[in-house]
Amino acid sequence: MRALLFLCVAAALLFADITVAAAASYKNALTEVVEAYKGGKVETVFAASGKLTQQIGEGADFDVFMSADLKFPQEVVKNGWADGEVISTVENKLILWSRSIDLKKGLSVLTDKSIKQIAIANPKTAPLGAAAVQALEKAGLYKKIESKLVQGDNISQATTFVESGAAEIGITGYSVVADIIAKGEGKYEYIDSKLYDPLLYGTVILKNSKKPDEAKKFVAFLKSDEAVKIFAKHGLSVIK
Repeated sequence: MRALLFLCVAAALLFADITVAAAASYKNALTEVVEAYKGGKVETVFAASGKLTQQIGEGADFDVFMSADLKFPQEVVKNGWADGEVISTVENKLILWSRSIDLKKGLSVLTDKSIKQIAIANPKTAPLGAAAVQALEKAGLYKKIESKLVQGDNISQATTFVESGAAEIGITGYSVVADIIAKGEGKYEYIDSKLYDPLLYGTVILKNSKKPDEAKKFVAFLKSDEAVKIFAKHGLSVIK
C-alpha cells in the first residue's frame, strides 16, 4: 500500500508543470490559490518549513519553496540553492485555539490545572512552533507549562491533536483553522503580537527548477488581486 501511494505521488509530480513545497500552515489557503491559478498544473507538497529546507538541500525536485518564516528561505539562498532572493509573501497571526474551552483569559488559561495537554508544532522545524515557544517565554509561562506541551511534526499535525481531543488547547496560526472558525466551530483568541516576532512568510524559486519561467509566473500570481482575496479569507495578509 505504501509503495502504491509513493508511485501515485511520484506520478502526480511527474505530470505537474511545477511543484511547490510549502509550509503546512499554508495548506488550506494555498490549495485554493492553486485551484484558481490558470497558468499551468501546480502540485503542492506540505510539511514543516525546516524539513522542506532539509529536503531541498538533499536535492528534492521542487521548483518553489514557500516557508512560514524568512529564516529558512534565507538559509536556502545562503547555501546557493535558490534562483534569486527571498520574496516576502504573507503574514500570519498566532492564536490559542480549542474545541470547547473558554480562552478569554488568554495565555494564562494554560496554567489551569484542568488543562493537561497543549499542542504546538516542533519549534526546531516549524516556525509557528518556534513562535509559540517565544510567546510563552516572553509571557513568563514556558517553564510553568512545559510539561503539558505535546509537539506535532508540523502545525497541521499539532492542530489535529486538538481536533481529535488528544490536547485541550493548541497554539497555532490563524490560517490553519480559519476554515473551522468560519463554520462557527471551536473557540480562539489572538495572542498578543508583542510576545513574538512577526510571522512573515518568505518564498524562493529554487535553482534546480526545470521550469523557472513557470515558477516565476506562479510566484507573481501570489500577489494578484485574486490570490490576495483568497489569502485574506484564510487570515493571511499579502505583503505587497
